[in-house]
Amino acid sequence: MLKKIFSLSKMGIKNVYMGIILTALHNLSVMLPTILLLFVASDMIRSYLEGKNMSHSLFIYWGAALMLLILIYWVYNFTYEKIYIGAYEESANTRIKLAEKIRMLPLSYFGNKDLSDLTSTLMDDTSTVEHTLSTDLTEVFGGIISSAVILLTLFFFDWRMSLSLLICLPISIFVIAISHRASSSSNWKNRNAKLNVSEGIQEYLENIKILHASPNKQTYRFGVEKKIKRVVRTSIIYEVVMGVFISIAYNILRIGIGLVVVTGSYLITHGELDLITYLLFLFVAARIYDPLTTVFFKMGEFFYSFVSASRIREIQDYPAQEGSSDVKLNSYDITFEHVSFAYNTDTVINDVSFKVKQGEITALVGPSGCGKSTLSKLASRFWDVSKGQILIDGKNINDIDPETLLGYYSIVFQDVVLFNDTIYNNIKIGKKDASKEEIIAAAKMARCEEFISKLPEGFDTVIGENGKTLSGGERQRISIARAFLKDAPIVLLDEATASLDPENETLIQEAIGKLIKNKTVLIIAHRLRSVEDCDKIIVLKEGKIMEMGRHKELMSLNGLYHHLFELQRESSKWGICTVD
Repeated sequence: MLKKIFSLSKMGIKNVYMGIILTALHNLSVMLPTILLLFVASDMIRSYLEGKNMSHSLFIYWGAALMLLILIYWVYNFTYEKIYIGAYEESANTRIKLAEKIRMLPLSYFGNKDLSDLTSTLMDDTSTVEHTLSTDLTEVFGGIISSAVILLTLFFFDWRMSLSLLICLPISIFVIAISHRASSSSNWKNRNAKLNVSEGIQEYLENIKILHASPNKQTYRFGVEKKIKRVVRTSIIYEVVMGVFISIAYNILRIGIGLVVVTGSYLITHGELDLITYLLFLFVAARIYDPLTTVFFKMGEFFYSFVSASRIREIQDYPAQEGSSDVKLNSYDITFEHVSFAYNTDTVINDVSFKVKQGEITALVGPSGCGKSTLSKLASRFWDVSKGQILIDGKNINDIDPETLLGYYSIVFQDVVLFNDTIYNNIKIGKKDASKEEIIAAAKMARCEEFISKLPEGFDTVIGENGKTLSGGERQRISIARAFLKDAPIVLLDEATASLDPENETLIQEAIGKLIKNKTVLIIAHRLRSVEDCDKIIVLKEGKIMEMGRHKELMSLNGLYHHLFELQRESSKWGICTVD
C-alpha cells in the first residue's frame, strides 16, 4: 500500500521497511534504560529491607548504563544514516523518473498544465514526500510496532495493568482517523492556494517589463498579494483543524498514566500486585507514550503528504505515448487520412486528408486559428490524432516511438526555445555527436556567424535563459542552424523567417533552399508571398481544407487564398502619415 501511495521503487519500499524496523529497534533500545532503572530500584529496595550495602552493585549498574548509552547511540546513528540516505536517494530517483515521464507525455497533457504546476510537483511535492519518507513514515510505523511489542510483553506481567495502560489508545486512534477526514478538504485547498501563488509570481516576473509600462501594475501586484494572503489563511485553517484533533488525541492518550497509577494502587492495597511490578508499569508508562505521542504528531504531516503523493502519481500514471523503436522508414511521404483533432472537447481539425510528398514543398496557409500549427504538430506526433491516421512510408506514426519518429524530423517552430548555455551547445542539440566543424558550418549556413563574431566569447558565449541576450532574429537563426546540423529527411518550418529583417530573410531563404533539397517539407506560412513557389498550397479555415493547389491555380479560383493574398498585398503598402 505504501509503495502505491508514494509511488516508490523496489529499492525505495525496501529502504522504507528497513527504516521502519530500525526505528522500532531504536524505540525499543531507548526502553532499556527504563529496565535498568527498574533493576536498580528493585535492588535498592531489597538492600534496604535486608540492611545490605549495594555499593558493589552500583559499579555494575554504571557499567551497564555506559554500555546501553553506546548501544543506543550506535542504533540511532545507524538508523539515521539508513533512513535519510535512503530517503534522499528515493527523492532523487523520483525527480528523475518524473522528468523522464514528462519527456514522454503528449503535448495535450501540457495544454492543461501550467509550467509552475509541473515545477511545483518536481520540486515541492517531491520534497514533501522526501520529508515524509525520512521522518514521518518511519517514525509513525516504527512507533506503532515498538509500542505494540512493549504492550504485548507487559501483558505477561499483568493483564489488568496493561489494559489500563492502553484502554485510551483506541479512542485516540479514532480521533486521529476523524482528523484525516476533516482536514482532507482544507489540505487540498491549501495546496491549490500555494500553487496559485507560484503561478501568480511566475506570471508577474515574466511580464515585469509590460507591468512597468502599465498604469495597472498596482492592481496586478495586489492580485498577487491577495493570493499570498489566501495561502496564509488556508495554512492556518489546516494547522488549526489538525492541531485540535491531535491535541485531543494526545491528551486522551495521556489519561492512561493516571489509570495506571489508580489501578496499580488499588491492586497493591488488595495484595494482588507486588511493588516491583507496579514500578515496572510506572516506569514504562512514563516512556511508552513518547513514541505514541510522536506517532500522533507525525500523523498530521503524514496526512499532509498525501496530496503531494497524489500529484506525483497523477503524472506517473498518465498514459505516455508509446510505439516501436525498431521501425525503419525508407520513404518519407506524409499522408493525412481523415484526420480530426480536438483540444478537450473543442474540435480544431475536422476530417482533413492530404499528402506531403517527398521532394516537394507543401505549405499550410489560412487565417489565424485555422489549425496550421496543429497539423504540423500532429505530423510530428507532438499530439495524437482523435480520429483518422497519419502515415509515413505507409506506417501509422502512432505505432512509432515518438523519439524514434522525431529522429527523422528537423523542426523550426516560430516559438524558439533556447537554453541558458553557450551558442555552441545550443546548436549542438540538433546532433549530439556533431563535430566542431559541422556546428560551425551549420551556423554559417543559418547566417549566424555575423552576430556570433561580434560576441565577446564567440561560440562560447552564454546566451541566458531562453536566449534573452539575443534579438528575436538571432534566436531564430540559431534554431535554423540546429535544423541544418541535424539534416533530417523531413523538415517542418513554422514561419521560420518571421523574426528576420528583409536582408537576412533573403539569405536564410536561400540557405533553407539548400536544406530542403530532395526532402519532405511542410511549411506553415503567414506571409503568402513566401509560398508562391511551393509545389502545393493547402488553404485552411476553421480546421477544414478549403482549397488546394499551386499559387496560380488558387489565385484563379478567386476564393479564400486570393482574398488573403490581396489583403496582404494591400497591407504591404500601408504607412504612417501625420495629420496637421
